[in-house]
Amino acid sequence: MWHPLQTPAHLILLLGLAFFLGQQKQLKTVLLLPIAVFIGFLSNHFALLDWNTELILLVAALICGLLLVLKLRVPIILSLVLLACSGFVLGLDSSPIKIPGLGLNSINSWRLGATITMSLVLFLITTFAYLLNFFWNGIILRIAGSWIATSAIFVLTLIIAKVSL
Repeated sequence: MWHPLQTPAHLILLLGLAFFLGQQKQLKTVLLLPIAVFIGFLSNHFALLDWNTELILLVAALICGLLLVLKLRVPIILSLVLLACSGFVLGLDSSPIKIPGLGLNSINSWRLGATITMSLVLFLITTFAYLLNFFWNGIILRIAGSWIATSAIFVLTLIIAKVSL
C-alpha cells in the first residue's frame, strides 16, 4: 500500500491533481481515478505499451501545477481527461516486484492496495484543498502549485540532462 507514497513522480502528480481538483471544486471527479488506474494496471500486465511513464507523470504534474498557479476555471471535461490520463499512466507505471513463486493473489492484493492508497490520498487531499480554497482567496493552493511545478521542472531537467549525456 505504500508504493504510491514512496515513488516521487507518483506523489508529485497525486498532490498536483488533488490540489487542482480541490481548487476547481470538483470533488466528485476523484471517483474516476480507480477505474483509470485499473485500466493502466491491465495495460501494464499485458505489456501493451512501452512508454517512458515517469516523464509523462512529471509533465502531467507540471500541467497541474501551472493550472493551480494560474487559477484558471477549466471545464469539467478537461479535469476528467487530465485525471483519466494521469490515472492510466499511474497504473501503467506501477508494477509489483516479480518474485518467483509469488502467487497471483499476492500480485492482485498489491494492485488493490496501490489503487486504494492512490484513491484515498487523492480524495483526502482534494477535500483538504477544497477547504483551503476559501482562505486568503486560495493563495495557499497557488503557492503549493508553484512548488509542484518547480519540482516537476527540476526533475524533468535532471532526466533530460541525464538522457543527453
